[in-house]
Amino acid sequence: MWIGEQSMEAFGAIRGSASRTLPSLKTPFRVLLACAVGWIIWNLPPTASLSTDALHFLATLAAGVILWVSNTFDEYIVALMLLASWVLLNIVPANVALDGFSHQSWFFVVAALGMGAAVAQLGLLRRLATQIWARIPTTAYKTHSFLLFASGLLITPLLPMGKARVAVALPVSQAVAQATGFPNHSNGSAALALSAMIGFSHMSFMFLTGAEFCLLAWNLLPEPAKSEFGWSAWFIAALPAAIFVFLFVFFSIHLLFPLSQKDRLDMKNRAGEFPVDNLGPLSEAEWIALAVLLATFTGWITVPLHGIRETWVAVLGLLAFLATGVLDKKTFKNGVDWGLALFFGIVNSMAVVSRHLEVDRWLVTLIGPVLSTVTSGPCTFLIAVVTIVFCARFFLRKAATAVISPLLIMPYGQAIGIHPGVVLVTILAASECFLLAYQDGPYQIAYSSTNGRAFTHRQARKILAIKFVGTILAIALSIPYWRFIGLVQ
Repeated sequence: MWIGEQSMEAFGAIRGSASRTLPSLKTPFRVLLACAVGWIIWNLPPTASLSTDALHFLATLAAGVILWVSNTFDEYIVALMLLASWVLLNIVPANVALDGFSHQSWFFVVAALGMGAAVAQLGLLRRLATQIWARIPTTAYKTHSFLLFASGLLITPLLPMGKARVAVALPVSQAVAQATGFPNHSNGSAALALSAMIGFSHMSFMFLTGAEFCLLAWNLLPEPAKSEFGWSAWFIAALPAAIFVFLFVFFSIHLLFPLSQKDRLDMKNRAGEFPVDNLGPLSEAEWIALAVLLATFTGWITVPLHGIRETWVAVLGLLAFLATGVLDKKTFKNGVDWGLALFFGIVNSMAVVSRHLEVDRWLVTLIGPVLSTVTSGPCTFLIAVVTIVFCARFFLRKAATAVISPLLIMPYGQAIGIHPGVVLVTILAASECFLLAYQDGPYQIAYSSTNGRAFTHRQARKILAIKFVGTILAIALSIPYWRFIGLVQ
């Protein structure tokens, strides 16, 4: 089975899965429920801490959350409903409701998505994967597993689309398993596939550009915190926790899935040749893409030296792709998820509207008594955050979690001396933890791209549970480091 064919089929499945079918019969009931809850909150009397407009904003937000949680419409459709309601119902002036689209961070998101579209359509990731693994002996089982995991970390900041990354990685892992002689669902096959899945799609919290929901959550940071928590500051803050999770999960995979004697014998006797496409030399467009990506990442890392904000470095990178034709008009129009970009802008505005109506202060006083039970120190607070977000993920998708959790938790964390960026990294690391297939799109792609042959759900749940434990330990062990660099008091 050819890696290129598998990767393209899987990536095509992503596009197919993105298109929504006609609304089900349950949709009207969900809409009615959202409207009923919104109507009840709308008609509550104002209080000393909540004005009439603030209550009306909360009414629209409650209705929107119900529609998000129930997956009634795509996130950006619900966001557009919220934007329209804020303006048409005179909750806030139009300039306040649209303020999120004037932030630098929105242009950063558009630039990052545009560069990701360019990388995806060139097939650079597929070329990198096949060329690396074709040069490693099939008997180097743990080396393959390590490289699958580690290369996922290297590729993650290049392409902020977890489903696309995993669609490339899982066929590669399956090809390695076949070349090595591992049967379907064997320990060896599961170890390779799960290493690829975790490395390519579930370590996104390590980078600001690691996933769409990382960019989305970053947009919710207060402006002072956002300016000091750019790409390099994010990476430095998340690095120790990411390294710990990487090593903890990697060694756990090989501890829980040891090779049987038969697998070892088959691996030694197998003279398999790694199947790769003959991709030929790098094209001119690929060379340009590599140069632009290298220059962009160098610009992000060296922001303290040249003083140009990450947003404008990203915009320059996007301009280079567009001006050279590497990212053509058709790909820019169809390859960028403009619904997601719209969602980012409206969520930006949500935070602005919340501050404008002083709803954020009210939320802090509301959840204060609940969180006060776990504020004996940063460790207990952040572990409680991981646990709360992990539980919320049974009901919320990553995007909704990235919107709701920071709005509720960041202000309170800041009040007890924890930098909002640390709270954000903790929330996003916890958002990557789950147990069941329905909770995660990249997991579904990972399982279906190999037709369920690489691993079983039961095998995956062992590693997913281990990853949750590793995330808690990683956050706890990172606190002295965060205190040392001044992010925790």
